[in-house]
Parts: sequence; structure tokens; C-alpha cells
Amino acid sequence: MKKIFALALAAAMAMSMVACGSSEPAEPEVPEVYKTGMGTVISASVTEEDAENEKGASAQINTNIVVATFDSEGKIVSATIDVAQQKAAFDMDGKAAGEVDLRTKCEKGDDYGMRGVSAIGKEVNEQYAALAEYFVGKTVEEIKAMPTFERDANHTAVPDVEDLKASVTITIQDYVAALEEAYATAVETAGVPAKTGLGTVISASVTEEDKENEKGASAQINTNMMAVALDENGVIVAAILDVAQQKAAFDLEGKLAGEVDLRTKVEKEGDYGMKGVSAIGKEYYEQAKAFTDWMVGQTVEDVLAMPTYERDASHTACPDVEDLKASVSITVGDYLAALEEAAAMAK
Repeated sequence: MKKIFALALAAAMAMSMVACGSSEPAEPEVPEVYKTGMGTVISASVTEEDAENEKGASAQINTNIVVATFDSEGKIVSATIDVAQQKAAFDMDGKAAGEVDLRTKCEKGDDYGMRGVSAIGKEVNEQYAALAEYFVGKTVEEIKAMPTFERDANHTAVPDVEDLKASVTITIQDYVAALEEAYATAVETAGVPAKTGLGTVISASVTEEDKENEKGASAQINTNMMAVALDENGVIVAAILDVAQQKAAFDLEGKLAGEVDLRTKVEKEGDYGMKGVSAIGKEYYEQAKAFTDWMVGQTVEDVLAMPTYERDASHTACPDVEDLKASVSITVGDYLAALEEAAAMAK
């Protein structure tokens, strides 16, 4: 019996020593940090009036947009690709020749017309979705290193990747560049994002030629873009706002009058020129950031319900919120509509 007791005591002491040895404080868990970004690549295709062939001037603005969320290692956990491609055309008298289609390529769906001419029978929105899905799990550097080939003069960077052979035949260089910008300018999320979305509201301002007052025709395309990241409860953990506002102006001969500025409003920073005329002395990019920062921690429904007021005919929905009085005086109607779409399309 004594021998059994001694063995039991020794075992208990051994267990006690093991327990003492395992009392080292555990390493604190480092919370996962996520970032969400939005990048754009904008181009303009301008055709001047051709009197000899009786062709009027036209201007097409292409705004390539990529929204993505990244984890702590820079790996993509969600991505969305879309392109706003609007064209304004004029006749030989400088009058508008048809309406401007304000849909994005994804919104057009089969109306875009790629499926019928695609070697793989895929519409452009399907190809964007496949490419965005391929981004997931990879870093920007890995995406940039993706092998591509030149199919023709208009398709200089088609993916040369086995996994994309049956789903993507478009040229991708602008989308990769937009993804790179999204990562470089990404903001840290205030929580774990469950899904991320992109919303757009597009408008066109077309001015016809006015010979009497010696004014040429012009076309301005405004692409309001909102990126939003939501947690599992639908609370906004990150939001990004920007506007691509490009104007092509022609003289009375239908020739391009000056370069088209391809920067977004946020990219222009002080060059946009709002600070000098703003009642609160804030530039556009500062107001856009203040507005989206205010959204964080609220649900989309909360933000959409915000009270607004009409300051004048050009500012019909200014925030009537105490926390924004000193930081946001811009009209936000289109931005709220873009936010609503971004949340509805989030994945």
C-alpha cells in the first residue's frame, strides 16, 4: 500500500510540475487587419469633325473601376470590376446625335454585345466576374506577374493562364493598374468585412454648338463611384467616394479645344478648386473623406435616412447633420444612390 501511495504522490508532483511549466502567458492574438480600396484608370477617345466624310465630332470616356478588399498579408479577399464607357456624338452642325447611354458595361449585360463575337461565348460582365474571382487569394504583385499575350492591336494583354482560358479573353492591363491603385490607396476597415461592393451613378451634360455666341459643342461625363465594405451585420466598416468628371470641348470647326483631364475629383486635390468658394473652406477630396468617414459604424439604411436640405438648384441634398456641418457642404444625393447600389451588389 505504501508503494502505491508513493507512486501516486510522485505522479501528482509530476503533474503539478507540468502544470506549473505550462503557466507561461499565451501570446496575445493579433487581430486581422483588412483594407478596402478603389482604383480607376480613365481614358478618352475623341474623334474630331471630318467635313470631307461628313462625320461629326464625338467623345468617349472610359472609366475602369476596381474595388477590392485585402487581408493582413495583402491577399485579395474580394474584388469587383466594372467600366463606365459613355459616348457623346455630334452631327456636322454640332447638335447632339442621339442620347448618351448611362449604363456601365456590367449593367448593360447582354446589351453590350460581346457574347456574339467572343471566341468563348462569354459576355463582358461574365468575363469581369471571372477575372475578379481569379484575383481572390492572390496579392497584387502576383496578379501583376500574371503572364499575358498580345492577341491583336486592341488586345495587348490577354491572360495566358490555364485557369482563365475558358472564361477571360479581354485585355486586362487597365484592370490590373486599377487594382494596383486600389491597394495603394486602400483604407483600413473598422472591423471584419463580410462583403464589399461598388455602386455608380452616371450623368452626362451635353452642350450643343452655338454659332451665334461662337461657342463650340462639349460633353461632360460624371461617374459617381462609391465603394463600401460591410460586416456580417450590415454595418459599414469602410467607404470610399470619388467622381470621374471628364469634359471634352470642341471649337466651332469641331476640333478638340484643349486636353481632357483624366484625373478624378479626389486625384485633383487642390486643383479642383472648391476650397476657395466653399463656405466651410474645404476642398472636395476633404469633404468626400469626411462624408465616408462619418458613414463608418452605421448601417446603409441609417445613412440613407440622413436628413438633407436644398441649398440651391445645384445643391438639392446637402447633409443636415450636426456632425457634418463643418466638414461637408456638397450635395450628396448621387452618392447616397451609389451607396445603396454598392450595398445591394456587395459580395
